[in-house]
Amino acid sequence: MSSVSEIMSFREPYTISAFSNKTAIDAASIITTKRISSIIVIDKENRPLGIITERDLVERVCLANLNAKDVLIEDIMSSPLITIMAYDSVDTASRVMVSNKIKRLPVLEADSRIVGVISVTDITKHLSKILLNDYNRHRSLKKILEMNDVFN
Repeated sequence: MSSVSEIMSFREPYTISAFSNKTAIDAASIITTKRISSIIVIDKENRPLGIITERDLVERVCLANLNAKDVLIEDIMSSPLITIMAYDSVDTASRVMVSNKIKRLPVLEADSRIVGVISVTDITKHLSKILLNDYNRHRSLKKILEMNDVFN
């Protein structure tokens, strides 16, 4: 089975510093302008503390009828952050996502540095490629067997 590092998104994950007076409006602005669905919240040593997703903004700010300019990112981030190691298997990542009902996992190296994010979409694309390869291999074998039947 493939490792997480083989199929994860290779874009640098966007981060925002905790305890820097950043608000929900700052997070929403980054998500909108960068066209992303989440931001990793980090501490002063760049260690991941939490994540803010589009859903967090909707549920914890909009539906709570709060002013996004007054809500600090620390108050809306999902924490503790659930992560996965770059060397873990895609199967492990899938199980972690399903058991925690989440759609993305920050990927860490051994030194706790964030190197990317793996999402349900990444896993789906990977599985689609596997299925397509199996289908093509099956078609090739079928043609060989049909040709063999013609000559026998």
